[in-house]
Amino acid sequence: MLEDQQHVLDQVFETIIEQNIQVLIVAGDVYDKPSPSEASVALFSSFVERVYLETAAAIIIIAGNHDSGQRLGAFTKLYDRKRILIRGTLEIEEKPLILEDDHGPVAFSALPYGEIFAARRAFEDESIRSPEDVLRHEVGAAQALRPKDARWVIIAHAFVTGGLPSETERKLSVGTVETVSNSLFKGADYVALGHLHRPQTAGHETIRYSGSPLAFGFDEADTIKTMTVFDLDADGSLQNFQEIAFEPLRKVREVRGLLADLILEAEKAPSDDYISAILLDQGAVVEPAAQLRPHYPNILQALREKRRELVHASAGRASSKLDDPMGVISEFVDFVRGEKPNEAETKIVTQLIDQPTQEII
Repeated sequence: MLEDQQHVLDQVFETIIEQNIQVLIVAGDVYDKPSPSEASVALFSSFVERVYLETAAAIIIIAGNHDSGQRLGAFTKLYDRKRILIRGTLEIEEKPLILEDDHGPVAFSALPYGEIFAARRAFEDESIRSPEDVLRHEVGAAQALRPKDARWVIIAHAFVTGGLPSETERKLSVGTVETVSNSLFKGADYVALGHLHRPQTAGHETIRYSGSPLAFGFDEADTIKTMTVFDLDADGSLQNFQEIAFEPLRKVREVRGLLADLILEAEKAPSDDYISAILLDQGAVVEPAAQLRPHYPNILQALREKRRELVHASAGRASSKLDDPMGVISEFVDFVRGEKPNEAETKIVTQLIDQPTQEII
C-alpha cells in the first residue's frame, strides 16, 4: 500500500502548506510492525524530511503499540530539538517541546506507548499492572516538567474509555483491563490520541483520535478518514476546528450478490478498489476470487455470508475430534460453504469412510 500511503502523505503536506500549520502531530502507530520494510521506512523518513525542509512546522511523533520504540527513537538526539520531538521509549523525565505563538508558550508532552514491564523498569515501580497505570505514570512525569504558564497538549497512544475500536487494532494488554480513563488527562488543554482507527472523541471534545489515514479493515469501509486541524486560543480553548477528509487513492468496499451477477457488474465497471465480495450463492462455487480478479485486481477476499459472520466472530476453531472424521468434514464444509453437508453428501462421505483402508508398506 505504499502508493496509497504516499497519496495520503501528499495531502497532509499540502494542508501544512495551505493552512500554515505550525505543529504536525503523529500519535502512533507510525508503522504496522516493529520491523517495518525498508520501503516503509524510506517513505516516512522522506515525508518527515520534506516537512522539516520545506515548511516551518514543528514535528511531534510518538511510538504506538505496533512500533518498536527503540528503533523509532534511536536518533532523536541528532534532530533539531527546537522543532522535532520523537519519543520511542518510556522515560522517567518527560520533557516537553515548548513552542511559542502569539499568546505565549505551549508545552507538548509526547507520551509513547509502553508495555507494563518496560514501565516498571523506567519508573522503578513494581505496582504498575495495567495500561492505565503506565499512562498515569507518564502523565505525572510530564506534568512535573510542564511550565506553569504554558498551555498544555498531551500526545498519547491508548484505548481510552468510550472509544469505538475497529477489527484491526491490536490489543494493548493480556489479562488486564485494556482501557484507560479520560480523567488521567485532567489539566491538559488538548489530548491528541493514537490507536483507534476511527476519528472520534473520547468523552470530551478536547480528547480526540484523529484516526488512521487509511482504512485497514472492511469494517472501516464506510468511515471517512480525516486529519484534525485546529487553533489553540490564549485560554487553551479550541478555535477553527476542522476535520479535513482524505481522498484515498483506492476505496475499501464490499460488493454483495450472486457470483454471476457480481462478475457482470465487475465487467461493466472494473475497479482498482480493495474489494471484499460477499457471496449469496447456494451450493458450490469455484474460485470466486479468481473469477472476479480480472476486473477487480485488488480483490482481497470472497466470503459466503455465513462464513463472513464466522470470520468476524473469530470462530475458526474446530470442536470435532480427529477420531470423528464425519464431524471434522461436516465442520469444514460448514465453514467453507456456510451450510453443513446435505443428506446425499453425508451418505457419500460415510460410504467412503466405511471402506476398508489398504495400507502401503
